[in-house]
Amino acid sequence: MRNSIATLSLLFCMAADAAPRDPFQPPVNHCPYAQWEAWRFHGAVGNAPAIKALIEDPQGKWLRVSPEQNLSAELQVKEITVDAVVLAIPAGCDNGETRWQRKEKFNDKDVQISRTAVAPAKRAGRNASK
Repeated sequence: MRNSIATLSLLFCMAADAAPRDPFQPPVNHCPYAQWEAWRFHGAVGNAPAIKALIEDPQGKWLRVSPEQNLSAELQVKEITVDAVVLAIPAGCDNGETRWQRKEKFNDKDVQISRTAVAPAKRAGRNASK
């Protein structure tokens, strides 16, 4: 008798959790995206083997992070490129990873520099042989 009462009470508890979701309401998301949106990726420093990302945390503190470093309990840096950072996030959120792109903001007085390879010009008036 005790087993049947325990089994029935367990079934009722499980049935409450397994109730179908209301199709007219947005699905409940358990990923803390709002906390992650407060972080800012500002760029990368260094070369491929020793590249570091410049990241600003929600408190305004600037961090220099490298791959495989943890930013918080949920965020871990997986890969760093010049213009993006790939982060490992909890498994149920976006296939387990997210990508932060660098957003450039230029002021009106900033000079945009484009670098092109130009051959050095020969200087007139100098002789190589004397």
